[in-house]
Amino acid sequence: MSAAGAAMLGLFAALMLEALDLLAARRRTARPPWRGSGEPGPTAYAVSAAVRCLAGAGLAAWLGASGQASGPAGALASGIAAPLLLTQIARVAAPFLSFAAVAGTTAAAPPETATPMLNGAGRVSRLRVKLPAARKKTGDDHHAS
Repeated sequence: MSAAGAAMLGLFAALMLEALDLLAARRRTARPPWRGSGEPGPTAYAVSAAVRCLAGAGLAAWLGASGQASGPAGALASGIAAPLLLTQIARVAAPFLSFAAVAGTTAAAPPETATPMLNGAGRVSRLRVKLPAARKKTGDDHHAS
């Protein structure tokens, strides 16, 4: 597969991922995500989406040119993976970047000095699942046969 073909497939996959993210955000809030309080405007949202889509196309082109993504499925998968990787890297790096801004340096702080200052902001949040309440056992639950 050529690099240009892989880039087009990667861009398509990243665009579909962005469209699904936009639809999910609209379902959650019943309005565009940039209209929420404290959210960046539509220009910042569009720039973010464009960067994520270009990352998907770039990674797919790179993998296609190097022969690592030999078919359309590999190009589509890398086009989806690149924006998701950027999101996860940004989530993990955000506490360290805010610590560096507070300290007045651009270098990331060593882990032993960063941990007490973060107050747990660097920890991965746990998924909270509401489980059904346990039923009381009554004498009718176990019937004798």
